[in-house]
This record gives sequence, C-alpha cells and structure tokens, in this order.
Amino acid sequence: MSELPPRPTLGDLAARALAATGDARSTLLEQLGRGTQTADQAFAIADRILVAGGDRALLEWAGHVRVPLPQAVLLRLLPALANREAPVSIRVLAASRALSSLPDRSSAVRNVVRPLTTGLSPLRRLERLRQLQHQVDKSRALDQFIERREARLKLDCPRCGQRLVRETMVRHLWFEHGLLLERGKVRSPRRTVNELKAEHADTHDTTVLDRTALLADDGAIRAWVAASEAPAEDMEPLLAEAADHRAGLCPGCFAERPPAIPPLVPPLALARGRLAGGGYAVRIGGADWIRTLTVNSPARTIHYGPDGRHTLGARGLATLVAAVLAFITFLIVVFGSKAWAAPAATSRFLLTALLAYVLVRLVWKPPLAPGDRAVEAAWSHLVPRLLGGNRTSEWLARLCRTSLGRGDPMARPAILHEVIDRAASGDTPADLQLLAAAGVLQVDDRARLGHDRAAALAELLAAGLSGEQPAAFAEYAAECYLGMEKKPEAPERARVRVLLLDAAFQAGFKPRDLIELWAIAPHLRRLMSVEPLHRLALLHGVRAMGPTRRWERIARADSVFDLCRNAPNISGRLLADYPDLLLLHRPDPDTESQIGPVLICTRGIVVGGHMLADPETVVRIERKELIFGPHRLPLERTPVGDFATVVKEWLRFRAWALLPLLDNYLASGSQLVAEQVLRPLRRRCPNCGTVSAIAAGAVGRM
Repeated sequence: MSELPPRPTLGDLAARALAATGDARSTLLEQLGRGTQTADQAFAIADRILVAGGDRALLEWAGHVRVPLPQAVLLRLLPALANREAPVSIRVLAASRALSSLPDRSSAVRNVVRPLTTGLSPLRRLERLRQLQHQVDKSRALDQFIERREARLKLDCPRCGQRLVRETMVRHLWFEHGLLLERGKVRSPRRTVNELKAEHADTHDTTVLDRTALLADDGAIRAWVAASEAPAEDMEPLLAEAADHRAGLCPGCFAERPPAIPPLVPPLALARGRLAGGGYAVRIGGADWIRTLTVNSPARTIHYGPDGRHTLGARGLATLVAAVLAFITFLIVVFGSKAWAAPAATSRFLLTALLAYVLVRLVWKPPLAPGDRAVEAAWSHLVPRLLGGNRTSEWLARLCRTSLGRGDPMARPAILHEVIDRAASGDTPADLQLLAAAGVLQVDDRARLGHDRAAALAELLAAGLSGEQPAAFAEYAAECYLGMEKKPEAPERARVRVLLLDAAFQAGFKPRDLIELWAIAPHLRRLMSVEPLHRLALLHGVRAMGPTRRWERIARADSVFDLCRNAPNISGRLLADYPDLLLLHRPDPDTESQIGPVLICTRGIVVGGHMLADPETVVRIERKELIFGPHRLPLERTPVGDFATVVKEWLRFRAWALLPLLDNYLASGSQLVAEQVLRPLRRRCPNCGTVSAIAAGAVGRM
C-alpha cells in the first residue's frame, strides 16, 4: 500500500506562492493567509513575503489572515496600503484586517485611513471609506469618522448650484431633478437603466433586474418586459396585480388597462331580514313576534310601522289564538253556569288554549321568510320612487341580482316590466347592466311559475350574440345567472350551453370567434365552453348539417340542438351523463325499451351504456344478443330491421364525416361577427397605441 505524501508546511506553501504568478499566486496567498494561525507565524510569513514578493503580495496575504495581526506586521502593512498599483479591492480588504487587529479608537482609524485614501478627492475619499465600512464587522470609531467627514463634505448641485452635504445632496438630486449620485458622478436613471439592460442581455444576471426595477419607472419596466417576450412565470406577478385591480395588461406595453367589459355591480347586502346598499335600507324587525317594516332612503325614513298582512309572525299568531281561547274561558267562568265554571272545566279550556299555542307554533309558517319579505318590500316601497330618478340604474341592477330566487314572483311582474322599459331607453353602462339583470330576474320569476328557464335564458343571451345588444349584455346576463344563490342544476346548465351555442352559430359565429369572445368574457366562457375546445368544430359541423340533415341517409336522428329545444327533460338528463352528445338515434320502440337509444358523441357511439369509437368495431346480432365490440347485450326479442348495420354506419359516420371537421376548428372567424360583436370590445392603449380587447387578469388580445 502506497504512503500518502507529507502535508506541506506553511514555509513550503509560502515558497510555492511566491514562485507562482497571476491567479495561481493569488489562490496560494489566500490559502496561506487562512492557514496562518499564530502571531509568530504571521510575523515570519510577512517578513518572507516582503523580501521576495513586495507590497501587493503582503496585502493579498493579510486580507485573508483570521488571527489578529501583530504590531510588527501592522507597521509593515500600513505603508503598503498606499500602494496604488495594487487593486482597490485588495487594499480595502487588507485595511479591514488591520482595523480588526487594532483597538477601536480614532487614532487607530486615522493610521489606517490615511494611507488608504491618500491622493483622493474628498468625495472619492468618502466613497473609499464606505467600501472599508462594508468590510468591517463592527467599528464604532470608523462609523464616527465617516459621519464627521460627511458632515464636513459639501457638494455643488450641477443643476441649481445649491451646496449641500452628501446625504442631503442625494435626496435633493433625486426628488428635485430625478438624478442619481453614483460614484461621485451625477447620472440620469434612464442612462443607468439602459446600461443595466445591456448588462442583463450580455450576462443574463437576474440581480440586474432588481436594480433596474428600483431605478426605472413602472411604465418603462413593463414596456421592457413586453418587448422581451418574458416567460410565463415572470408574467404571473404582473397578472396577479392586475387582477387585484380588476384590470388587464395591454399586449404592447403591459400597462394596466380597464377591461373591455366593465365589472357588473354586486348584489345588495341581505342578512337577518335587512336589505341594504347605496344608502337605502329595508328592514323586517320582530320577525317571530310582530313584524315591523322600516324603509330608509339616504335622506330620511320613508316608512315605519307594522308589516301589513305580514304583521304576525309564528309566535304572534300562536299568542293571539291562545289569548282568544283564554278570553273565552274567562267569559265562561264569569258569566256562565256553575257547571261551566267548575275548576275541572276551566282547566280543560286553559289546556286547550295552551295546545292551540303549541300547535300554531309548530304548524304555521309565514308565507315569506324575513329576507324574502325585505326584497318584496323593496320592490313595493322603493322601486316606484326610484324609477323617476336619473342615477338609480346601478341600485336597481343590484336589487335585481339580489331578488333572483327570492320574493313572490307574482307580486312584481308589472313593476319589473317598467324597470326593463326604463333600462332599454337608457344608453349608459349602468342601464345595460340593469337591462341584463332585470331580464334574468324576469326569466327566473317565470321559471318559478313553471316556464322553461333554460330556453328563455338562452333566448335572452342570444340578443348579445346576434348584435341586437352589445356582447357585454350577454356577459352580464351570464354572470347574473351563474351568481344565483341557488345554483342551477347540471342538466339545466347543459341545456343552456347547447342552446347558447345554437344561437351563436345561427348568428354567424365560428369556433374561432367564440374562443376570441370567451377570452374577454369569462362568465360566457363558464356558461358556454366545451372541453376540450376542439369539440366546438363538431358541434358547429352538426349545426351546419341541420338544414340538409345529412345523417338521415343512415337513419332518422335528432341533433343535440333540436333535442334541447323540443325535449327538455330527456336532453338535460342525457347531457348530464354525456356532455359531448351530438346526435340521438331512437330505434323502434321495442328495441329502445331493451337497450335504449343510440348516442352519437364526440368520443364515440354509445349503445346500451357502452361507448366505442373504432369504425371497424364488430357489431352483429347472434342468439338474441347484440355483440357490440367486446360487449354482449342481451335481447328478449330480435330488433326490427338491420339494427347492427345501422350501428356500424353510425360508427363510420362519426369517424369519416364528423372527425375530419376537427382539422379546421381554428380557421379564421366570420368577418361579420368580428365587426358587429368583437370589434366594439377593442380599445386603443393611450401609452403605446396598441388596439386590443382586455380581460381582467389577462394579457389583451389584439
């Protein structure tokens, strides 16, 4: 086994360091300094370095010594600090080790500072002292020395001529002239930022970005990021900040811009029978005893008193019934015969009154909960007064949103119709929001009376897709519908989605147009979109085949659009299980009763609850079984006609007629839709002139 080489001594290391040159010499001197452990070693090495290496080698070695330097070494080191041929960083580091080896007194600081700053101007001398201060862990004497120098040193402002101390001059230049004092020179932030940008482009050093962010204004930083094609992770903070401000980013300069569709007003606050907002309030008090109604406007109390026919709550009515029975008992006891006035008979009467109280409390329920009654009172007491005002559309829109699913739908049709007429005659964004909210409330009230809400809602939103109303109208109506306290059920949501897509395709929308609209209308996207997006091409293709019904060359079938219009219950149930339904084929009643309808979906063909997509799937009837690929479906009776061939043809129709539509689902949209619906949503950025449609929390689309 070979022996390890002997460990080199400090003398050997010193000899190697003095014999080396360049970076190798600096590395060895650093190792030599870290290996110096005692004062005797420091004295011996310093003497050897001075003889063979000169001042620079001594400075490099001393800057890395960890033990306090002896007095004899300091006497040789301090004059070397004045050697201007050595780099400043080496001299400053050696001076910091000298200060650490000396007592923390002013005289010691002066002995170190004098050779370190010799030949410098007062300002450069102060900057050199700051460099030294950053290298010393703690030196109270040095801190005081710098403070005295700063107090004496005054600078002339190059712009206005004022003579100020350095600290005050730094603030003066920045706040008064927008300039920086850097290394004794006055510079503009723009020049420094440009230099930092160039440095980042060359080195890709991310710390440069932090320095740039401190110097450049927000607009310049955003424009730089927009031009540099920043990665997604760098964009997240900007997008999050914009979303907090309910704004989006201009794609040209990344400046925050308001969304193309202003945000919809929120509902009014409703809690514990109190409806309030915008200075108006309706409160139902004493709901379990004797109800009172208080209606306040910003200026005065409009109404206060018992709540009319709703005055008695459950406890109040029970008490009234019990009191009537108790009073009858009293009359019988006072004016009746002795038999009626007997204690046993009286007890039975009082017990009857008590039972009546308990029974009424348990059985009787008020016709409206306090919250619903507050909403109803707002419509009857406040809305007639507000219809004549000029700035009440916002409050009425908030009331309409709060009223969804609340109150008596039969009590407000007339006044709601007046609200819709008033909103339709206005031309402000608040009027458009009121028109959408009131329209959704009207649809909801009729649905509570038995009408088809999905069809009515789709017809309402279609006005914003056809150009009859702005696209913002459809977005507001979608937000009102999705924001209802009682969320719509999945079958109804599915029908609304299909009916809205039908209305959009009828208005000329293509899949690309819908994707562009959804980018700036997030609630329409939630209500209408399909996942994945390429399914839009298949739905659009089926809708385009509607007039010719090309699929009926195989067998009679209904498109998902016809199904949603004509069969609400069946379509909602099927779409809840198969959201990608395209066509529905119903075989003869006997076959349908055994295996159900045939569903042609985006993912495949469904027969008997099993889905397959391969057009070469084996389909045949054998021994009263329908063989559908790997599945065997029992049949009690043989289907009428060639049912297996029909299923095969549906598989081929999906594969060869429908799936090719996916190739062009991102083809250019309709020019008519772009002009009528999408173009009004685009705005010009005042900073860079870029025209785009902005959505909150996202980069605008040009």
